[in-house]
Amino acid sequence: MELTGTPLTDQVRRALIAYIDERNLAAGDALPSTAELSERFGVSRPVVREALSALAALGLIELSNGRHAVVKELDEQLITLYLSRALRSTPRRLTALMELRVPLEIQAAALAAERATDAEREALSVLVHGMTGQIGKADAYVRLDLQLHRQIAVLGGNPALLGITDAVRGQVFDAMTRLRALREERGLVGAEHREHDAVVAAIVAGDAEAAGEAMRAHLRTTGQLVAVLDDATATSPTQPV
Repeated sequence: MELTGTPLTDQVRRALIAYIDERNLAAGDALPSTAELSERFGVSRPVVREALSALAALGLIELSNGRHAVVKELDEQLITLYLSRALRSTPRRLTALMELRVPLEIQAAALAAERATDAEREALSVLVHGMTGQIGKADAYVRLDLQLHRQIAVLGGNPALLGITDAVRGQVFDAMTRLRALREERGLVGAEHREHDAVVAAIVAGDAEAAGEAMRAHLRTTGQLVAVLDDATATSPTQPV
């Protein structure tokens, strides 16, 4: 392994991640032995063990005494952790998350319109219809709002897109009650439900373009309110986000 300014353990850790990816190793697949990895990367066994321990701490592999390291199921919490750390020093954190969320959810809505089965479209209609009676109940509607957006991503049929949208949406969960309070303050409660109706109607109709545009319009208005929350946070540094 070519020496660089990066600590050797970090180099091996990255090389191991590349090895797993390049060989398309799936959950349950075993890595070579410590001795084989030591020879492959041209480093000592203790360095390999440290690198393997680092990957185990990240949840990428599982270590057992006397056995080869085994690849684990992908933990979506890794994406959440990355987003949290990447945005920690961002002054307008919620706006940054919305900028990431918008294209993902637009694509999810369009894919759902193209790929959902008749039964799935019907179930989505039932879900959004059931939300109507919960509009005046802040906590219940917020939970259903998140459920609806996630179900749309599920119907998109792309597991990678689902995982990323889950992680992004999870980062704004704590702000949802503040967003609801802002809607109440501005007399906007119910407007978001009409936007949800428009998204679902387009998905049920199988109109991918209309579904994407309806989601874009919904997230545009949401983004405007999120910007207000970010402004409030900027003037009150102790305000939780």
